[in-house]
Amino acid sequence: MKFPFKVFVSTIGLSIGLFISASASASGGGGGFSTGGGTSQRVDPQYELGKSYYKASQTSAAKLEYCVKVDDKLKKLSRSSVKKFKRGSVDEFVNALYNCAEPNQRIADVVADEQGSAILYYLNKRFKLRLTNS
Repeated sequence: MKFPFKVFVSTIGLSIGLFISASASASGGGGGFSTGGGTSQRVDPQYELGKSYYKASQTSAAKLEYCVKVDDKLKKLSRSSVKKFKRGSVDEFVNALYNCAEPNQRIADVVADEQGSAILYYLNKRFKLRLTNS
């Protein structure tokens, strides 16, 4: 009796397909389909905490609108408005943060220390300020 070649090839193909599918599933590959976009991003908990404090303070009852004082003028936070503080000192940047809603109110006087340090970390990373402690 002759064994048909087509049946043999299709059986081998099916076996290889099942093997590849099983090994990809076992390794968490989702059957060969990429579900994560290629790279996995790590979450920075300190950044996320600062971001949540920053966003919450803008939506809460005691609304804070973050501004920075540049040349005796208050400007909303943006890359261009904080450019002067790049590679500057932390103290200089913190002392220049004000509440736009109340121009004489510094953010450091309103926000708790723990929240303030988290917000500072967030703003430092977000605007790529690279602030120094000196």
